[in-house]
Amino acid sequence: MKNLLILFSFVAILTSCSSDDVTSSNNTGISGSWKIKSFIDNNNRDRTSNYAAYSFEFKSTGEIVVTNSATKYSGTYATVMDSGKQKFNIVIATSDNTLAEINEDWILSEQTDTTLKFTKSSGGNGGTKTLVFGK
Repeated sequence: MKNLLILFSFVAILTSCSSDDVTSSNNTGISGSWKIKSFIDNNNRDRTSNYAAYSFEFKSTGEIVVTNSATKYSGTYATVMDSGKQKFNIVIATSDNTLAEINEDWILSEQTDTTLKFTKSSGGNGGTKTLVFGK
C-alpha cells in the first residue's frame, strides 16, 4: 500500500504542474551504475555509511534498479525542468526506510561523467539534504 501511495504521489506531482512549469529532459550522462558517495540529511548528519551496500543502476529508459546484496528494488527516475530549476525525481518502490529516504525531487546542482550532486531544501527546520552519486 505504501508503495502505491509513493507512486501515486509522484504521478500527482508531475501531472499537477502546468506544461509551462515542467518539461522533461533526456537522461544523457546519468545512465549506468552508480554508488552513493555522500548523503547528508537535513539535520547535517552524515548518512553515507547506510548506503555502502547499495548499487544503483540508472537505465536510459528512466528505470532504476537498486541492489543490496541479493535484494533488488525497482523504481523510476526522471530529469525535469521545474520553475527554471533542473530537478531529478527518484521514486523507488520499497519498504526499506533507508532507501525511501532518497525518494525525493532533488535539485541537480552538479553533473560530470563521474559525479551527480543533488540538494533538497527541507521545509520545517530549513535544513538542506545533499546526495552525491559517484561512478
